[in-house]
Amino acid sequence: MTQHARSVSWKDVKTVLAQHSAPELLQLIRDLYALRPENKDFIQARVLSTAETLQPYKAIIRQSLYPDGTYDEPIQLARARKAISDYKKATKNARGTLELMVYYVECGTQCTVDFGDVDAWFYESLKSMFRQVIQTLQHSDHDTLDRFLPRLEAIVRQARGIGWGYYDGLSTTLKAAFPHGS
Repeated sequence: MTQHARSVSWKDVKTVLAQHSAPELLQLIRDLYALRPENKDFIQARVLSTAETLQPYKAIIRQSLYPDGTYDEPIQLARARKAISDYKKATKNARGTLELMVYYVECGTQCTVDFGDVDAWFYESLKSMFRQVIQTLQHSDHDTLDRFLPRLEAIVRQARGIGWGYYDGLSTTLKAAFPHGS
Protein backbone atom coordinates (compact mmCIF):
# COMPACT_ATOMS: atom_id res chain seq x y z
CA MET A 1 0.00 0.00 0.00
CA THR A 2 1.47 3.35 -1.02
CA GLN A 3 1.14 6.39 1.12
CA HIS A 4 0.00 9.63 -0.53
CA ALA A 5 2.66 12.30 -0.41
CA ARG A 6 1.54 15.51 1.25
CA SER A 7 1.98 18.55 -0.94
CA VAL A 8 4.21 21.33 0.25
CA SER A 9 2.31 24.27 1.70
CA TRP A 10 3.10 27.91 2.40
CA LYS A 11 3.51 26.94 6.07
CA ASP A 12 6.35 24.59 5.11
CA VAL A 13 8.05 27.22 2.99
CA LYS A 14 7.57 29.90 5.65
CA THR A 15 9.20 27.67 8.28
CA VAL A 16 12.31 27.26 6.12
CA LEU A 17 12.44 30.93 5.10
CA ALA A 18 12.21 32.05 8.73
CA GLN A 19 15.58 30.38 9.28
CA HIS A 20 17.29 32.40 6.53
CA SER A 21 19.27 35.57 7.14
CA ALA A 22 18.24 38.93 5.70
CA PRO A 23 20.96 38.80 2.99
CA GLU A 24 19.81 35.31 1.96
CA LEU A 25 16.20 36.52 1.70
CA LEU A 26 17.29 39.55 -0.32
CA GLN A 27 19.15 37.24 -2.70
CA LEU A 28 16.06 35.09 -3.09
CA ILE A 29 13.96 38.16 -3.86
CA ARG A 30 16.63 39.36 -6.33
CA ASP A 31 16.54 35.96 -8.08
CA LEU A 32 12.74 36.13 -8.31
CA TYR A 33 12.99 39.75 -9.55
CA ALA A 34 15.34 38.68 -12.36
CA LEU A 35 13.44 35.49 -13.23
CA ARG A 36 10.40 37.00 -14.99
CA PRO A 37 9.26 40.47 -16.07
CA GLU A 38 5.99 39.92 -14.17
CA ASN A 39 7.93 39.35 -10.94
CA LYS A 40 9.95 42.51 -11.55
CA ASP A 41 6.77 44.54 -12.12
CA PHE A 42 5.14 43.05 -9.02
CA ILE A 43 8.10 43.72 -6.74
CA GLN A 44 8.57 47.25 -8.05
CA ALA A 45 4.88 48.01 -7.62
CA ARG A 46 4.87 46.56 -4.10
CA VAL A 47 7.91 48.36 -2.74
CA LEU A 48 8.02 51.56 -4.80
CA SER A 49 4.35 52.26 -5.58
CA THR A 50 4.91 55.33 -7.75
CA ALA A 51 3.30 56.55 -10.96
CA GLU A 52 6.17 54.87 -12.79
CA THR A 53 5.20 51.47 -11.42
CA LEU A 54 1.82 51.83 -13.17
CA GLN A 55 3.45 51.91 -16.60
CA PRO A 56 3.99 48.16 -17.17
CA TYR A 57 0.36 47.52 -16.22
CA LYS A 58 -0.85 50.34 -18.46
CA ALA A 59 1.23 48.92 -21.31
CA ILE A 60 -0.48 45.54 -20.92
CA ILE A 61 -3.91 47.19 -20.87
CA ARG A 62 -3.12 49.29 -23.94
CA GLN A 63 -1.71 46.34 -25.85
CA SER A 64 -4.69 44.17 -24.86
CA LEU A 65 -7.48 46.64 -25.64
CA TYR A 66 -5.99 48.72 -28.41
CA PRO A 67 -4.18 46.36 -30.77
CA ASP A 68 -1.75 47.62 -33.35
CA GLY A 69 -4.47 48.28 -35.92
CA THR A 70 -3.37 45.59 -38.33
CA TYR A 71 -5.77 43.12 -36.74
CA ASP A 72 -2.87 40.71 -36.22
CA GLU A 73 -3.35 41.01 -32.46
CA PRO A 74 -6.72 40.11 -30.94
CA ILE A 75 -8.38 42.13 -28.22
CA GLN A 76 -7.63 40.42 -24.90
CA LEU A 77 -10.07 41.60 -22.25
CA ALA A 78 -9.05 38.96 -19.71
CA ARG A 79 -5.38 39.89 -20.01
CA ALA A 80 -6.17 43.57 -19.45
CA ARG A 81 -8.35 42.81 -16.44
CA LYS A 82 -5.63 40.54 -15.05
CA ALA A 83 -3.15 43.43 -15.24
CA ILE A 84 -5.48 45.48 -13.03
CA SER A 85 -5.91 42.58 -10.61
CA ASP A 86 -2.16 41.93 -10.48
CA TYR A 87 -1.44 45.59 -9.70
CA LYS A 88 -4.11 45.64 -7.01
CA LYS A 89 -2.67 42.50 -5.39
CA ALA A 90 0.87 43.87 -5.58
CA THR A 91 0.16 47.28 -4.10
CA LYS A 92 -3.27 47.46 -2.50
CA ASN A 93 -3.10 51.02 -3.83
CA ALA A 94 -6.74 52.05 -4.40
CA ARG A 95 -5.95 55.19 -6.40
CA GLY A 96 -3.50 53.39 -8.68
CA THR A 97 -6.02 50.60 -9.21
CA LEU A 98 -8.68 53.18 -10.04
CA GLU A 99 -6.28 54.79 -12.52
CA LEU A 100 -5.86 51.45 -14.30
CA MET A 101 -9.60 50.81 -14.31
CA VAL A 102 -10.33 54.19 -15.91
CA TYR A 103 -7.48 53.64 -18.36
CA TYR A 104 -9.07 50.29 -19.31
CA VAL A 105 -12.30 52.03 -20.32
CA GLU A 106 -10.41 54.86 -22.06
CA CYS A 107 -8.37 52.42 -24.16
CA GLY A 108 -11.39 50.34 -25.12
CA THR A 109 -13.40 53.42 -26.07
CA GLN A 110 -10.52 54.85 -28.10
CA CYS A 111 -10.12 51.54 -29.92
CA THR A 112 -13.75 51.68 -31.01
CA VAL A 113 -13.50 55.32 -32.07
CA ASP A 114 -10.38 54.61 -34.14
CA PHE A 115 -11.20 51.17 -35.58
CA GLY A 116 -15.00 50.85 -35.49
CA ASP A 117 -17.49 48.71 -33.62
CA VAL A 118 -16.31 45.55 -31.93
CA ASP A 119 -18.98 43.30 -30.40
CA ALA A 120 -21.40 43.10 -27.49
CA TRP A 121 -19.00 41.17 -25.21
CA PHE A 122 -16.42 43.94 -25.60
CA TYR A 123 -18.83 46.70 -24.63
CA GLU A 124 -20.26 44.71 -21.74
CA SER A 125 -16.77 44.39 -20.31
CA LEU A 126 -16.13 48.12 -20.69
CA LYS A 127 -19.50 48.99 -19.12
CA SER A 128 -18.83 46.60 -16.25
CA MET A 129 -15.49 48.24 -15.54
CA PHE A 130 -17.10 51.69 -15.83
CA ARG A 131 -19.71 50.66 -13.23
CA GLN A 132 -16.97 49.44 -10.89
CA VAL A 133 -15.20 52.79 -11.22
CA ILE A 134 -18.45 54.65 -10.49
CA GLN A 135 -19.14 52.49 -7.41
CA THR A 136 -15.64 53.19 -6.12
CA LEU A 137 -15.93 56.91 -6.76
CA GLN A 138 -19.20 57.10 -4.85
CA HIS A 139 -17.22 56.24 -1.72
CA SER A 140 -14.15 58.35 -2.51
CA ASP A 141 -12.86 61.68 -1.26
CA HIS A 142 -13.19 64.94 -3.19
CA ASP A 143 -9.62 64.85 -4.51
CA THR A 144 -10.20 61.43 -6.06
CA LEU A 145 -13.53 62.57 -7.53
CA ASP A 146 -11.91 65.70 -8.97
CA ARG A 147 -9.22 63.59 -10.56
CA PHE A 148 -11.39 60.91 -12.18
CA LEU A 149 -14.88 62.32 -12.76
CA PRO A 150 -13.80 64.62 -15.63
CA ARG A 151 -12.15 61.65 -17.34
CA LEU A 152 -15.34 59.62 -17.03
CA GLU A 153 -17.34 62.49 -18.49
CA ALA A 154 -14.87 62.64 -21.39
CA ILE A 155 -15.30 58.91 -21.99
CA VAL A 156 -19.08 59.34 -22.13
CA ARG A 157 -18.74 62.21 -24.62
CA GLN A 158 -16.35 60.16 -26.73
CA ALA A 159 -18.75 57.18 -26.66
CA ARG A 160 -21.58 59.18 -28.24
CA GLY A 161 -22.57 57.36 -31.39
CA ILE A 162 -21.07 53.99 -30.42
CA GLY A 163 -23.60 51.21 -30.76
CA TRP A 164 -24.48 48.13 -28.70
CA GLY A 165 -26.04 50.36 -26.01
CA TYR A 166 -22.57 51.44 -24.95
CA TYR A 167 -23.13 55.19 -24.90
CA ASP A 168 -26.55 54.83 -23.28
CA GLY A 169 -25.17 52.51 -20.60
CA LEU A 170 -22.28 54.78 -19.70
CA SER A 171 -24.36 57.94 -19.78
CA THR A 172 -27.13 56.49 -17.62
CA THR A 173 -24.68 55.04 -15.09
CA LEU A 174 -22.78 58.31 -14.74
CA LYS A 175 -25.89 60.50 -14.47
CA ALA A 176 -27.48 58.20 -11.89
CA ALA A 177 -24.41 58.32 -9.67
CA PHE A 178 -23.41 61.95 -10.23
CA PRO A 179 -26.41 63.89 -11.52
CA HIS A 180 -24.64 67.24 -11.30
CA GLY A 181 -21.33 66.15 -12.84
CA SER A 182 -17.96 67.55 -11.88
